[in-house]
Amino acid sequence: MIAVFDKDVLLSALIPAMYTVSGKNTMPSIEGIHLTCNYDEKCMIQSYDLEKGMRTYIDCEVEEEGVCIINAQKLLQIVKAMPEGKMKISVDESYKTVIEAGLSHFEIKALPGNDFPSLPELMGDKGFLIPQYLFRNIVNKIFFAVGQNDSRPVFNGAFFKISGDELTAVACDGNRLAISETKAELVNKSRDTSSSLSVKFIVPGKTLSEILKMVKDTEEDMEIRLMRRYVIFKIGAFVFFSKIIDSEYIDYNRILPKTHMIETTVKSQELRSALERSSLIVEDRLAGTIRSYVKFTIDDKFSISTTSANGNVFDEVEMKKEGTSEITIGFNCRFLLDALKVCPDGDVKLSFVNPLMGVTIEPLDTKDGKTTYFVMPVRMNN
Repeated sequence: MIAVFDKDVLLSALIPAMYTVSGKNTMPSIEGIHLTCNYDEKCMIQSYDLEKGMRTYIDCEVEEEGVCIINAQKLLQIVKAMPEGKMKISVDESYKTVIEAGLSHFEIKALPGNDFPSLPELMGDKGFLIPQYLFRNIVNKIFFAVGQNDSRPVFNGAFFKISGDELTAVACDGNRLAISETKAELVNKSRDTSSSLSVKFIVPGKTLSEILKMVKDTEEDMEIRLMRRYVIFKIGAFVFFSKIIDSEYIDYNRILPKTHMIETTVKSQELRSALERSSLIVEDRLAGTIRSYVKFTIDDKFSISTTSANGNVFDEVEMKKEGTSEITIGFNCRFLLDALKVCPDGDVKLSFVNPLMGVTIEPLDTKDGKTTYFVMPVRMNN
């Protein structure tokens, strides 16, 4: 294989491809970038870690057709270090690889292209178009609540449900729940367009993390297609695919309390600032100390306090209150902050049942759809 690339064009494909390169050092082939160069002056670039993968095509000048696998980290580092402009990649029959640009010259070893694992057929019966900015906004609202390496697989992903023009995204890690609901005119790209779109699927959090790096704050559409075991994202010239979490999602509506004893309305930015001040004490670990909690006391005032071996802090925020009850309840400060950081500035409603039932958080600004968060409490010492 001999092909000449523009450095910037090659980099624009290699950087996203790194998102789906395996880093587990199990198979050399999946630690590499798969290159296929044809005389049609195109190079197909693929990466695949057996769970998720990427495919794209870039222009190049092909002097000799060929297929090979080049270690992804080495290739990216070399390309970044090369001078600007054109660069040539040559792979001979023994897979000795020469990468040269200007007076710079590298020699490394490639692998046969046939060593690359077979990719799934990237076809799906159901699919839809969604503006990139809308997908980005929805995922950003819930992503903090996706579990990390939880023993329950569904908690390690985000649940999406589309029914007609209603789009719901949910994430839950066992300590907090995030629900985003919005109406959107999605373009149905399913094979059967005679009925309204109706799909449910769970995307692994690690996949969403990489997709968020690709989608932009633009009205340009991205396409999402569903296969039996895979979800496919088509973003511009890039095709990303990932195994879905094949399991029934939790009944998240049952988690939310239906009635509340106390409802308060506060400014989200004021409560967020108070919690950030509390976090200076809560999260300042000293040797031998245990991380403490932040305590809400709601009577005729909304007080926030925490005490630990590192010190103490007390704050108050202005509120409007409904209900005559009083409550004292403790929370993990970071769990609350994560939810409030994705709430828009303005009024937010906090609803309480009792000290063991947690808090429901609802931004009152619903112009971008309805969002609901639920954070479980911690058991206090007194």
